[in-house]
Amino acid sequence: MKDDKMKIEQRLQNMKKFYIKAGELIDKLPDAIPEKTRSMLKDTILGDKDLKRLMEGIDSHRPPRFFLIGRTGVGKSSLINALCGAYVAGVSDTKSCTEGAQIYECKDGDRVLMEILDTRGIAESESLDDKVTAEEMLIEQINEFSPDVAIFMLNCTHRDDVNTDVEFLKKVSKEYAKVNKLQLPIVVVINKCDEMAPSRFKNPVEYPENKINKINEVVQYYKGIIVKNGLKIDNIIAVSSLIDWQTPDGMEIDVDSIKNLPKYDIDNLQIAFDGRYGIEELLDILEEAILDFEAQMGLRMASRLNEVVKRLAKHLNTIFSGISATVALTPIPVSDIYILLIIQSMLVCLIASLSGRDISLDTGKEFIFSMGGIAGAGYVFRLIAQQASKFLNAIFVGSGSAVSSGIAYIGTSAIGKAAIAYYIENKTMDEAKKQFEKAKQEHNKS
Repeated sequence: MKDDKMKIEQRLQNMKKFYIKAGELIDKLPDAIPEKTRSMLKDTILGDKDLKRLMEGIDSHRPPRFFLIGRTGVGKSSLINALCGAYVAGVSDTKSCTEGAQIYECKDGDRVLMEILDTRGIAESESLDDKVTAEEMLIEQINEFSPDVAIFMLNCTHRDDVNTDVEFLKKVSKEYAKVNKLQLPIVVVINKCDEMAPSRFKNPVEYPENKINKINEVVQYYKGIIVKNGLKIDNIIAVSSLIDWQTPDGMEIDVDSIKNLPKYDIDNLQIAFDGRYGIEELLDILEEAILDFEAQMGLRMASRLNEVVKRLAKHLNTIFSGISATVALTPIPVSDIYILLIIQSMLVCLIASLSGRDISLDTGKEFIFSMGGIAGAGYVFRLIAQQASKFLNAIFVGSGSAVSSGIAYIGTSAIGKAAIAYYIENKTMDEAKKQFEKAKQEHNKS
């Protein structure tokens, strides 16, 4: 996946700096923040297991390995490009195994995103000599490659006789289990559903109901054959990997002519039309099917880095909202206003750091005040309302703090969502404000 704003390597380095940034912010908190609160922040943030696991995945990940099998013309190269969100297949051909198989390294610069063993259907493969069959040769190569997932590709508009390939995959699965002592995950991908009638509808959001129904019928057709033949699969999905490409200067180019372009243009091809359908769902399926954590993280880094960043930011928001709620349980009115503001400013700073921006606590405060209107009046009034609720403690012990805690949680969560919209999703400040108001309303309804 190529990011228009920042290369993957740079994004990963920014994410790795996250823990350093969090520790520095806590260590440099104003003296007015109690030591107990500092310790809670450090233990909760830096000690969070899920957060730690995500961060560890940045360093301890490897490119996932996929074994592709499918007949010529099924669109294996286009699927590789669709998964990566960039033109990589056909450019980074690194090693030729035999006439029946090819290994691709999908790259972003020097970083390998995923490795793909691309084979033809067994019916199309040729043996090297009379002693070694095509089937034996491919099984040996597959075991040597040690794939994380086998992707069995079919054509949505051509109902091929796939019984031979199904039988071959059964043998591959059996041999893989024998060698590796575990089951090979198999995902069936029915490609080119954009060509299903009415074929004039290429934009997935415009697919009419009759087209979607026909696609689903094909899925059931192939599923029936596979089940009948006794092939154990993890999942089956119909997709379109249709992407039209253009050069950096805006010239649209057909796939067959790409190889004639200058290397710079090939390396920097941009998406002119995105007709991908079901690819995000396929990525979910592949991520779930991969058994190895490092390979699973590798897939996230390769094709879902934005999702990883968002997941990290959302988890961070949940942590800080919980911390704010705990701090707000303090039964003394006004005492926690300043502490809450600092905690929420830290949240904004850390979310900004995930996007590659290094901002100060003061900038975080300015962001918070901007959510409340001119000079942050709206936000201040809300804080006053929160603190006033504590006076209920004089009537019913603990009731005011409970109300205050809920308000603090809602307010911090809404600020976090606004910060994610602005810093991670690149929304405008006005759009971030709308997200802030929307988040508050959603919490109030629930």
